[in-house]
Amino acid sequence: MRADRESAASLLVRLRDAFGDRIDVDILDPRCTFWIVDLVRFRVKSTEAVWVLDGTLLFRGIPDWENLRDAVAARVGPP
Repeated sequence: MRADRESAASLLVRLRDAFGDRIDVDILDPRCTFWIVDLVRFRVKSTEAVWVLDGTLLFRGIPDWENLRDAVAARVGPP
């Protein structure tokens, strides 16, 4: 799980570098009941990263950078 967190962190940095202020990143902790609606809606598990953009599930787990970049670019425009 630590490797997944590090991979996700790296992808988040790359997203910020590529898309700047055009996207906001929220990290939801599945142990926090404040996010219960989204956690149930997207079936978030504490053992798996879930990537959601504008209310649409993009990926479960850690995607390749190219796939993530392309999915985000399709919604917000090219980096």
